[in-house]
Amino acid sequence: MRKIVFGCLGAAAVAFALQLTVADVQAGFFNRCDPCVPVEWGPCDAVLSDPCAPIGCFDGCGFNGCFDGCLPNGRNGNGGGGFFLRGHMEAGFFANGHGNRSTYGVANTFAGARGADPWSGNSNLLQNNRLTGGQMNQVYLSMGRAVDGRRGLDIGGTIDFAWGSDVYQVQSRGLEFDTGRMGWSSADEWQGSGRWGSGDYFSAFPQAFVEVAFDRWNVKAGKFYLPFGSTSFKSTDNFFYSWSPTKMIAPTTGGGVLTTYRVNNRLSVIGGWTNGLDQFGETSNDNAFIGGFNFSPTSRFNIRYTLATGRNTYEPHMWVAGDDRLQYFVNSLVVTTRLSHRLTLTSDWTYNQTRARFAGEYVEGIYAYGFNNELVFQANNRWAFGTRFGMLRPDWTDRKTEWYTVSLGANWTPNQWLTVKPEVRYDWTTRGDSADRVWFNDTRNTYQVSGGVSAVVKF
Repeated sequence: MRKIVFGCLGAAAVAFALQLTVADVQAGFFNRCDPCVPVEWGPCDAVLSDPCAPIGCFDGCGFNGCFDGCLPNGRNGNGGGGFFLRGHMEAGFFANGHGNRSTYGVANTFAGARGADPWSGNSNLLQNNRLTGGQMNQVYLSMGRAVDGRRGLDIGGTIDFAWGSDVYQVQSRGLEFDTGRMGWSSADEWQGSGRWGSGDYFSAFPQAFVEVAFDRWNVKAGKFYLPFGSTSFKSTDNFFYSWSPTKMIAPTTGGGVLTTYRVNNRLSVIGGWTNGLDQFGETSNDNAFIGGFNFSPTSRFNIRYTLATGRNTYEPHMWVAGDDRLQYFVNSLVVTTRLSHRLTLTSDWTYNQTRARFAGEYVEGIYAYGFNNELVFQANNRWAFGTRFGMLRPDWTDRKTEWYTVSLGANWTPNQWLTVKPEVRYDWTTRGDSADRVWFNDTRNTYQVSGGVSAVVKF
């Protein structure tokens, strides 16, 4: 059955591509400088407003432009700073072949008593855990003032607010909840103290920062996205509805100061300090260094590298517990290659080493690494087809295996404000003991077929 489904989808994509004519090309559907055609479908809305720019979002977006979306003044900020108000919504459903439903109200290692058990439902697909009924993944609102330092000192900032089933991923310890580890054995720790939301739906400020720009310099102070991996939290930045496994081991936000220096039109470097990972103002004892670069040697090739090293008082992820001290080193490498005007390949590799402190000494915690590859074919200005292949190799106490995933998907964009994303996905595990490999169907199976569709509305 699985082979039939994947075969039909592949045949449909090929048939659609063969229907394209020379007239389509001459009409400008694949012209790289046609402002209606995105030149890449990687994690950057910016290319939609300036398709003639090099990959890497250098013309006004800065280093974090790939996770900030487009600035509101027409050409990624090239027209100068200005006030903006924008947003989007994503809703859909995602089901699995086991027919397994989400479990609630049972104390478990990951979710506490009041959250959904991540081994149930669609299992480990992060934002698409629910099986029955639809879900509102994100209602996202962004407002602020964009900055452009090329004409001198410019001051602005951004405040983003989000609500939905995805939003627990951008909640920060110290802001959206006060204390408690996220997902250890206690029934209340998933909720923390005063956590914003319960069950499936949560709310958060994904970003809230002041921004200063001058000439080649850009400085953010507050809470902001960290540019790890190729999968963004924002649904408008991703081709696929579901997230890649590598997002499970990559931090999403940080609170502190992040500085970007634009060396030239092809190279930007960053450096900064955060108050730990995925937390904001929790304790003055936590410190992390953030560094990296973004380099585009040609207009068709981009390399982005990011690292973080430091300490958290409370664990940033769910799999390690000690006496409330963690040391970590996280890095990711993302390579985007525009193979042609129609075809783009995005590959990322992520590594996370986190050690917990027991009895005053740091010992083994989690050692996890993975990769993700996305190949997207832009058929015309309405249709795009893509495939994804990824792997996560976790090595923590109760799960030592290799998790593989492959997805087939499409994007239908009939106008500027609507995108529909159907997707079929197959996940399986290999290696390790049988108990380590049962990641699916409420820890009863080593494989899972799933699929669904979402609609993203921009406003």
